[in-house]
Amino acid sequence: MPDIFTVTVSQINRRLATIVKGDKALNDVYVNGEISNFTLHQASGHIYFTLKDESASIKCVMFSGYAAKLGFMPYSGMSVLIHGGVGVYEKDGANQLYVTEIMPQGVGEMFLAFQQAKQTLEKEGYFSQKRELPAIPRKVCIITAIKGAALQDMLNILSRRLPILDVVVIPVTVQGATAPESLIRGIEAAQSTDADVIIIGRGGGSAEDLSAFNDVEYAKALFKSRIPTVSAVGHETDTTISDYVADKRAPTPSAAAELVTPTPIGDIIAGIDSSFDFIRGTLLYRFEELDVRLDNIEKHITALTPGKKLDSYCRELELISKNIHSSALGCINRYEALLQNKADYISALNPLTVLSRGYSFAEKEGKIINSVKDLKENDIISVTLKDGAFYATVREITKKEE
Repeated sequence: MPDIFTVTVSQINRRLATIVKGDKALNDVYVNGEISNFTLHQASGHIYFTLKDESASIKCVMFSGYAAKLGFMPYSGMSVLIHGGVGVYEKDGANQLYVTEIMPQGVGEMFLAFQQAKQTLEKEGYFSQKRELPAIPRKVCIITAIKGAALQDMLNILSRRLPILDVVVIPVTVQGATAPESLIRGIEAAQSTDADVIIIGRGGGSAEDLSAFNDVEYAKALFKSRIPTVSAVGHETDTTISDYVADKRAPTPSAAAELVTPTPIGDIIAGIDSSFDFIRGTLLYRFEELDVRLDNIEKHITALTPGKKLDSYCRELELISKNIHSSALGCINRYEALLQNKADYISALNPLTVLSRGYSFAEKEGKIINSVKDLKENDIISVTLKDGAFYATVREITKKEE
């Protein structure tokens, strides 16, 4: 290999930083734009945000010394005039505007559009519908991007908190010009899923990334949903029109998964255990109470010396004892039967119990096969049994009427 001159990434970034720093025109600039993704770092006091116009954006930082001199608090959507200098952050080679002054110019176009849409929808009553979510849902429909991390977070939480829950995922586009229409189609498709609740949303992003959830037509489609909805858009600090229209608002997708499963499987089992302990405690208390009563009767009998009365009281005592034991055994049997019924019900809901009886289920490309219409010859399918799974090739398809 011939000798060639090489440099490191650090050297390139340092060279770029030196070139930019040496450009006097970039060291003292005034820039108009709209603030986006505004963040105030509580510990350090530094301010971080993105300054954008119609076609471009640049990251900005205002250190605490300058930020402390501001007479107002900037916010995302604010139109401002920025004074500072451009530099290169050598760690990642990104251009960055180091801000020394921020002068407010008004409200940005995106923020103004958001406020106008919010006011219009609120006047028309689109924020008034707030339905309760089911305490223990049977089926949940998730409308989000199929490849997003938010989907995996929700699926993991739902499977852990309520393994018997049936989950339907409707993939949609959550960002870009086609996102509002895709979200509307997803809501319409969800109406035929027989779900108890719908979670719709995505992970975090810039204000532009989340703008689809501020679309007026999307908001109206969300309001018309026959199934209660949960909006889970972005992070806790993000607010969209979707949050106002939905029946419930979750600060994050993960929080939405917890919101729709307020009673996890562990709490259900704990409730059954608690009921058993209550029954057992009640019976023990009753037994102790009856023992005290027996002691009092025995003392009363002992105090009566006539033989006939003593015999009569003995017979009465024996009868009472039998009634006590009979009643106690009856109570125990009833509560044991009730407890067994609850245990059998939970066991019946466990999909592993169904498989253990000799049943199996087949999947194609990760989806459950419900009909021969979903198959064609030479399809590769997976079949899951109680102790494992295998793959098979479809050689022939026979319909029920055949």
